[in-house]
Amino acid sequence: MEQFFDFFKRLADTSDWPPRWYCGQWTDFHGWLYIISDLTIWLAYMAIPLILIRFIFIKKGVPLAGVFWLFGAFILFCGLTHLIDAAMFWIPAYRINALIRFLTAVVSVATVVALIRYFNEAVGLRTSKEYDRELSYRQLAMQELTRSNQELQQFAYIASHDLQSPLKTIASYLSMLESKHGDQLDAEARRLISVSTAAAERMRNLINDVLDFSRIGSEIAFTQVDLKLLVDEILEEQQAEILTSGAKLDIDPLPIITGHRTDLKQLFQNLISNALKYRQANVPPHIRIEATEDLHQYRFSISDNGIGIENQYFDRIFQVFQRLHGRNKYSGNGIGLATCKKVIDIYGGQIWLESTLGSGTTIYFTIPKVIKTLHQFAQTDALHALN
Repeated sequence: MEQFFDFFKRLADTSDWPPRWYCGQWTDFHGWLYIISDLTIWLAYMAIPLILIRFIFIKKGVPLAGVFWLFGAFILFCGLTHLIDAAMFWIPAYRINALIRFLTAVVSVATVVALIRYFNEAVGLRTSKEYDRELSYRQLAMQELTRSNQELQQFAYIASHDLQSPLKTIASYLSMLESKHGDQLDAEARRLISVSTAAAERMRNLINDVLDFSRIGSEIAFTQVDLKLLVDEILEEQQAEILTSGAKLDIDPLPIITGHRTDLKQLFQNLISNALKYRQANVPPHIRIEATEDLHQYRFSISDNGIGIENQYFDRIFQVFQRLHGRNKYSGNGIGLATCKKVIDIYGGQIWLESTLGSGTTIYFTIPKVIKTLHQFAQTDALHALN
């Protein structure tokens, strides 16, 4: 230990040795060849880590960045040993030289360990050819998915219109039957007519809901949407329900975001409508809409003091046609929250909820500031393929 402490105590002491020029028989050519070679190697070693560091800062998200840093440090220390060797022709700093070499050895071992540790991951990194091949597959998949979606939307449109016509006929004939022969029918017959008419109306609403659901994301012409004006419009349309229930609404300042107005209106309309609908008996609804802005996205929450949802149903309620309550208690077709999730998924955001049975529910969702839909990804892939 005494030698250890003495080593660091005399680290900068050069009195023990003469400069390298005076060690042995150096000719000017031999000495300067040694010095110039060491300095050239040092300059090259200095350039390599600087290039690596610049690459890491410019190329964001570089895989195995830790290995890059270690490799840069290894090259830097290797270069320092050559710089010290050249300087020792004038300054015999053998202790400093030994310390630099020790640090070089430590960093060298750490680099080797890191390379061995991440070898399999490095082998798994894809080459540019593999990325090009994957891009081609993605482009074909996008085209196929776009074609499939277009066919599905066309089918939904045709089916809904073809179904609407017989429903209108059924409703019309039931209405004519009741108006012409209602006084000749008994109470049970009139009840059957009423039930049939209500069922036809529910079917019509369901067809319209399915058609609206299929149209989500079909528009790619995004504009700036003022969410405050949008929510004000929704509240104006639901004034009757708000006044009837005695609802209280607290709304934070809402941003202007990029999106498709119809999609965003369906999103907020369904969430506000649910908050008004699923209220506790004899308790006026209290709805709060909040918005916060992050670096890359907006985060929204719509909370209420309604009946709440059990934890086991948190995922189920975002599926199409999933209802937790009977129609005799709460109206609807079980498409509202599925519509909300589809909008958020298409826009590249997330939607989730927190709820306590009997206390209320809060729906959270995020919308990116820059939205990349399927159509835009397909366009981007096409542009990359042309370059």
